[in-house]
Amino acid sequence: MEPTQLGFEQSRTLLDAYDIPVLGRMIRTLEQAGQAAKELGFPVAMKTVSSQIIHKTDLGCVLLGRKDLAELEAGYAELMDNVQAAGVTEIDGILIQPMVKPGLEVLIGATQDPSFGPMTMIGSGGRFVELLADVAPGIGILEENEVRAMLDRTHAGRILDGFRGPALDKAAVIRLAMNVSRFMAEHPEIHELDLNPVIVYEEGFAIVDARLIAGDPVHYPRQTDVSPQKMASLRTIFSPASVVLYGASNTGTVGGIVLKNLRRLGRLYPINPRTEALQGMRCYPNLESLPEVPEVAVFVVNSETVVREFEKFCRAGGKGAIIISDGFAESGRRELEERLRKLSLQYGVSYIGPNCLGIIDNFSGVNTMFIPPHRTGIIREPGGIGIISQSGGIGMELMEMLEADRVGMGKWVSCGNSSSVGVAEILAHMGQDQRIEVIAIYLEGLSEGLKLMEIGRQVAAQKPVLIIKGGSGGGKEATMSHTASLAGSHEAFRACCSQAGFYLIEDLTEDPKIMVNVLSILTTQPKARGKRTAVVSVGGGAAVLLADQITAEGMELAQFTPQTRRRLQDLLRENIKATSPDDLEQMLVNVGNNPLDLLGNCDDRRLIRALEIIADDEDTDVIVAAIYLQVPYLSEYLAERLVELRRSIDKPFIVSPRGLCTHVTRFRESLYAKRFHTYTVPMVKPLSIALDIWDRYDRNFMNEAELRED
Repeated sequence: MEPTQLGFEQSRTLLDAYDIPVLGRMIRTLEQAGQAAKELGFPVAMKTVSSQIIHKTDLGCVLLGRKDLAELEAGYAELMDNVQAAGVTEIDGILIQPMVKPGLEVLIGATQDPSFGPMTMIGSGGRFVELLADVAPGIGILEENEVRAMLDRTHAGRILDGFRGPALDKAAVIRLAMNVSRFMAEHPEIHELDLNPVIVYEEGFAIVDARLIAGDPVHYPRQTDVSPQKMASLRTIFSPASVVLYGASNTGTVGGIVLKNLRRLGRLYPINPRTEALQGMRCYPNLESLPEVPEVAVFVVNSETVVREFEKFCRAGGKGAIIISDGFAESGRRELEERLRKLSLQYGVSYIGPNCLGIIDNFSGVNTMFIPPHRTGIIREPGGIGIISQSGGIGMELMEMLEADRVGMGKWVSCGNSSSVGVAEILAHMGQDQRIEVIAIYLEGLSEGLKLMEIGRQVAAQKPVLIIKGGSGGGKEATMSHTASLAGSHEAFRACCSQAGFYLIEDLTEDPKIMVNVLSILTTQPKARGKRTAVVSVGGGAAVLLADQITAEGMELAQFTPQTRRRLQDLLRENIKATSPDDLEQMLVNVGNNPLDLLGNCDDRRLIRALEIIADDEDTDVIVAAIYLQVPYLSEYLAERLVELRRSIDKPFIVSPRGLCTHVTRFRESLYAKRFHTYTVPMVKPLSIALDIWDRYDRNFMNEAELRED
């Protein structure tokens, strides 16, 4: 059915059951208007109610302060004239309300988001609600702390707290928003709800306008849709005892590359009816000729063959599949993909894909990438990072950056069309894997937002989930309420991340290295005790820029102890030229502050000794060193000396060699060979995110391999 606006009395009956009281009485004649006004008490407000009217004030359909019957009668006639002039053909009636005293005008509304389900919004209300756009969304049935956090993101929340005036009844507003969220969750047929304005006082509030839009019930996936059988199937996909590859072929082809990448597995069965051997392995003509029914099937054949062979595989007792092949919904063949999905549900055999790069699991050895290894950076060393990407290209780019920084990775997934299992299920799987310490996700589209939020809330309670999203723009459909016009998909996604406890990184389109550096810092550095950061530089410009960025990101520049400052002054005393001892002491006053510039004539000894002194400083939690290796007195042996130093430091030690010349590149490579990780810009924002994660989870995420001396 087409969405329609409910009548006032029907709306009020529904809302009253949830302690959402709306003022006023609906009348349909002038006589009824007079009777209602007498009972409510003059002065009154008069409002035309019609499903054809959204913005009443714009059409002259709101009249305020009618003080007596004469003004009421004149107002009634004026409303009828304005309705006719506006071309409105149907009205439900006239709403008569007592005039309420002025207060803070707040909007509380909700919509049924097709992906996230019931989404409640709260913020500044009144005539200019769309212009101000001062609202914050929340998903599902909201708790008090969630509504409070929503209000904290709005100007309206500050006013409720008493900004330049008395504090208002914030607790009552929070309860009202919670009631609205529960109402929407229990009434999926209500598509949109507007309470605008809700006028808030020091005690209590008054709801002077309500609008409900009803239609067909909205259904959305939930966490409860993820069955134990599906999770068991996923576990098998990532750690199979045996694998069959449909479409195995010679080297240089997609089937040949996947076969080569899978050869770390013990029981691997290539299927190709046109040959008896491939890459030194026996090749089989079909599933029936195999010595066993493999647990997992990998498909790199055409889409029609995939459907036919997947059904045979399911009937034979297979447990999971990875469908690399394209030619499904992404190319208009929705019926083929729907057939796959139904087979998966019928037999309880989950699959990743289709139209994907598949998975890499460095614990089990599964690798279904069809990119030639020499053309990309495939990480083979197991680590605590899990990557989930809806884009094979972005997923590969993130992995290449991690490989370039010599960071280990546990699991990597390219989701493709996700018609069997999607991001939410894979997140749940990685959440259950204790070997995965940190999870990074790249999203584009999202059709199961509430499921992702519910699963994500459980996973993020145990381990950090970093998430980046493309496709945040796009147009909006026409809406029938203020709330719906403000409720964009990206606003809902931000609310999802906030409530689930994800770390949303919105800078990916500008610099993917932010995500990579967060992962690298977390898994290669010891946990910081706090956010007090020391900046050391060889060359002053980098120190100034880093200090500015550190404070801008909400971190704290460390204040060195007096003992630390004296030790640094003694270290630098020999490098400051002065005409007299008094001049020298005056010049040393500003030496030893943070940030610390070790000057362009710095040598290995001065740099290492300064870092040792700062590492001993009890008021420093993190050390950031920006080093211009191009200066003449830093030697070729500095890399080895930094490696030795790191073994004695129990706090994050972030080294950033500045520049891109060949000498700097060789230096970084020599450090990587000793498992010493360096960071190119950007690094302060990633460091601030890592510090938040350490503070929240209060544990190390270091890969065990970082503790070994190579």
